[in-house]
Amino acid sequence: ALFAFCDRVVLCSNASYESFPTLYKRLAGSCVRVVQNGMSINRVDSVLASLPSRPQTHTFSVISVGRLIEIKNPLTLLQAFKAMQSKTATLHFVGDGVLRKRLETGCNDCELQKSVVLTGLIPRNQVYHYLNNADVFVSTSYGEGLPIAVLEAMACCCPVILSDIPPHREIAEGIDFIPLIHPDDVAGFARALERFKEMPPGERLRIGKRCRQLVEERFSLDQMLRNYETIY
Repeated sequence: ALFAFCDRVVLCSNASYESFPTLYKRLAGSCVRVVQNGMSINRVDSVLASLPSRPQTHTFSVISVGRLIEIKNPLTLLQAFKAMQSKTATLHFVGDGVLRKRLETGCNDCELQKSVVLTGLIPRNQVYHYLNNADVFVSTSYGEGLPIAVLEAMACCCPVILSDIPPHREIAEGIDFIPLIHPDDVAGFARALERFKEMPPGERLRIGKRCRQLVEERFSLDQMLRNYETIY
């Protein structure tokens, strides 16, 4: 509890503050500040600048980025994608983990081998390439810190569909263009996917640009540094 003797105690998100034990909050008192972690938009932009414009296709592209482990809950996304019953949609799982075999088995059982791609681990710059070409990013996670993959997708102007957990609520606070769905609600995720699929491309682009603006205003590395400078 050494933080009780500090001039300032900084927590990296509102969700972190909410999870801070009540006793610790009392010990820290008015010294507590929240500075939301930020991500480097400049790094994303430097990669995107080298990419060609996204090709116009009739395929609806869904992407998820993260470890293939229980807390990330990728099996719910696979089930929701299957429930769409669309022959013109693709799903990319970017990442690796212990659930990879179960996802591969699920794809085989549902005859989705041609629609679902498991990329495994790939370089971060290549992840931005996938995000740039996706129509929507989905996280069905049960728990996160500050989900950098979500923010990177938004920085790439990719609309997002998120599980209803505190860190995602923090991202979506005060806005109406990011659906929040219970992590186990397969039908809810399927409906959200279908809604984005049926949107005109221009509408998806408009939402993607609003996602980008949100990251610039609240979750950029520059904004994080400005907040720390104010505290110091």
